[in-house]
Amino acid sequence: MSEKSMPVDGPFRIYVESIPTGVTLDVEAFVERVVYGVVEALQSEEYADRFAELEDLAPVDPHAVQRPGDLAVESLVADLVAVVGTKVPVYGWQVLTLANQLLMRVPMRSVPSQRAEGGAAA
Repeated sequence: MSEKSMPVDGPFRIYVESIPTGVTLDVEAFVERVVYGVVEALQSEEYADRFAELEDLAPVDPHAVQRPGDLAVESLVADLVAVVGTKVPVYGWQVLTLANQLLMRVPMRSVPSQRAEGGAAA
């Protein structure tokens, strides 16, 4: 079992866990905030209308997944990301604490080239 610590305790908790190739940053509190932001945005009239438009464009097959290349989906996703934000703030001394935790867990050996996006996750 790998060692896990919480060097950042707010405003969003960040847990650092060692893995064989580096570290993982568990930002569950941040993801929860994003999900709540999306839910709130979808409840607004503007986004509810846009979401309804997407339903009109949905394939007849209810199990079919909307493709990322669809312009309406890409536009809605971009706008929602702008509304909920993507930055995890780390303040003051917690920056150094996080950096130290990351440095302590980074293997001091070369890491093979990473796969292109969509490759295997750590």
